[in-house]
Amino acid sequence: MKLRYLLKILPAVLLAGFYSHAQTVYITRDITDTKEKKPFFGKIGAFSNFSFSLPFRANPEYGTNDPYTGEQNKSWFLPDGLNFQGGFGFHTGQTIALSLNAGIDGMISPKLVAAPVYGSIILRPKFNDDTAMIFQYGVGKAFALGRGDLSGLYQKYRLGFTDDENLGFFVEANYYGFGVYDIKQVSTISLGICILNFD
Repeated sequence: MKLRYLLKILPAVLLAGFYSHAQTVYITRDITDTKEKKPFFGKIGAFSNFSFSLPFRANPEYGTNDPYTGEQNKSWFLPDGLNFQGGFGFHTGQTIALSLNAGIDGMISPKLVAAPVYGSIILRPKFNDDTAMIFQYGVGKAFALGRGDLSGLYQKYRLGFTDDENLGFFVEANYYGFGVYDIKQVSTISLGICILNFD
């Protein structure tokens, strides 16, 4: 009698057990995006740059001997002037900068002082937190000072590096778009240092 009674209750107990274990509880919560979304070009800010450079010329006496000391001249290039340029503009993310620039370029061999006025774009890709490259292209007008209305198309091509304090060194080529004496096109290759300021 007890066995029959247990067999009748067993299906009810099993059903109750299965029913109670089959329930699943879901806890939901809001998912928040913790990544900071940055614009593609970054924040736009003020920008300025200043540079000093030395133009160089080929040494015509390379390989010759000094008649007094007998020492051989081993310098391939000689400093040939002094340039100072600066500019102001804006940048985005310290990577791309546009600026308006002016300066004074003094060249010894052609006995020339020029005042370039130009716009430029600077690309500054970073290698790491400490080092970045500089690619600069500038185009505008160069005016020869003290030579009447002598002027021409000015172009600048600069390649260099900057450190984490935005102090850099570079090599550049400048084309002035006019000639003096027997020079059809005045141009220089310069080495220099620059300071970039990003706000």
